[in-house]
Amino acid sequence: MIDRTSLLRRFLVAALLGVVALSSISEPVMASEKKESGGQALDPTYKLGSMTIPIIVNGRIVNYVFVAMNLKLASGADASSLKDKEPALRDAIVRAAYKTPFTRSDTWKEVDSDRLKAFVLGQCSTLLGKGKVASVEIVKQIPRQQLMPPKASAAIQVDREVVRP
Repeated sequence: MIDRTSLLRRFLVAALLGVVALSSISEPVMASEKKESGGQALDPTYKLGSMTIPIIVNGRIVNYVFVAMNLKLASGADASSLKDKEPALRDAIVRAAYKTPFTRSDTWKEVDSDRLKAFVLGQCSTLLGKGKVASVEIVKQIPRQQLMPPKASAAIQVDREVVRP
């Protein structure tokens, strides 16, 4: 026979799991139009979750960098439409990272921010329509391994235009 404390403990654990599940279903990734003290609406931003971008040098993966980005939407753009297209955007970013890596020639701990931002803006205009996303901000980059920077004297070929099947 099960005593009351065991039943109560099971009920509390089930309730806690239910609350966690419901909170993850809500929309934590959208920070939509907040009012400033002046009453003016800010441009909405959309927070993309962290993605793993490979650092590829001479055809070999030398590191991974976890990248988190914010997309600043243009005024009047709907953040919910971006939420529906996020999986396609993330897939396009990861596929491009393997085909034409966003690798910097001076470090293996960060991605080439300018190239990644330009690619994400281009994909957003393809998926959502031109002018829906105003800018892309890379919030943080965390390398999986802390590697020494590549030697300047060594000829390191960064694979940018090699497309592999």
